[in-house]
Amino acid sequence: MLQVVRRMQRSRSFESLCGLNPTEFALLAEHLEPLWTRAHRTSLLREGRKRRIGAGRQFKLDVPHRFLLTLIYLRHDLPMHLLGVLFEMDAANVCRNIHALLPLLEQAVPAPLRARTLNSRKVTPDDAPRRRLRTLEDVLAAFPEIADIIVDGAEQPRGQPKKKKGSGPGKKAVGRPKDQKKFFSVKKGTHTLKTQVAVTPDGLVVHLSAPAGGRTHDMKVLKQSRLLPRLPRGSRVWGDRGYTGVDKLCPQHEVIVPRMRPKGGMLSPEDRELNHQIAKVRITVENVVCKLKKFRICREFYRNDTRRHGLFWGCVAGLVNLRTVNRAPQFA
Repeated sequence: MLQVVRRMQRSRSFESLCGLNPTEFALLAEHLEPLWTRAHRTSLLREGRKRRIGAGRQFKLDVPHRFLLTLIYLRHDLPMHLLGVLFEMDAANVCRNIHALLPLLEQAVPAPLRARTLNSRKVTPDDAPRRRLRTLEDVLAAFPEIADIIVDGAEQPRGQPKKKKGSGPGKKAVGRPKDQKKFFSVKKGTHTLKTQVAVTPDGLVVHLSAPAGGRTHDMKVLKQSRLLPRLPRGSRVWGDRGYTGVDKLCPQHEVIVPRMRPKGGMLSPEDRELNHQIAKVRITVENVVCKLKKFRICREFYRNDTRRHGLFWGCVAGLVNLRTVNRAPQFA
């Protein structure tokens, strides 16, 4: 079985294995310990439980090993059976350990604010949920100099549409959408899930939208993501050409998007230079999306339940934020 202490002796290989260096891993594992104890105690005291506390089998993995298991899954998106071989556990037990730790991991890292669903009620800043430095409000309160938000959409391939009844095996594959048109992305040429990522110019992820179908336009995702009402008045929103017309949705904000080439014409030298300067600012969100997709759970074919998609992305974004904070003295 993989041993945490032995793996941590080689810093470079350990970072490639799980995405964190040994120091970051040790501090985060120490933070997860009381969260796991509290969550486990709550589970034991739940209403309707018949066994006494202490009855039943004990956990095979402690919190550091369970944390390492979860990080390897997020980093490499390995099958549960292979993870079971590495940690000498049954695949079902591996699945239970990972899904039990993910919500606690999102609490422990500086995860961004994310909407649970696009169809939920509109949230205003007065009744928005409050967490420690993990919400957009907390970030803006801690860093009042932040006046720019850069947004972009990221797509992840998912399952093909369901086959017709009686057309053979695979018609009930996990994660397959019911509506082909809703999830088919012409840009990617396959069925995808789209997530809008909002970052600061310093590379801190502050907001994630709920997953939408690959066909959904970026403007619609932005409108339904509840990001615009949370921004302070007068802030700047940077986007690509897909966000042309956002200024009509939020007249209280300054919207900066590249100039479109007129039909049958050419951009003037001034417009080309303006687009170049906008691209120099927007490159931050492209780099952040690249960091997110270094965790294969955000890049490879999505095999899990769609309802867990936001949780996976929230945990990964929190890990990326953690590394950004640790490597940037201005965030300390």
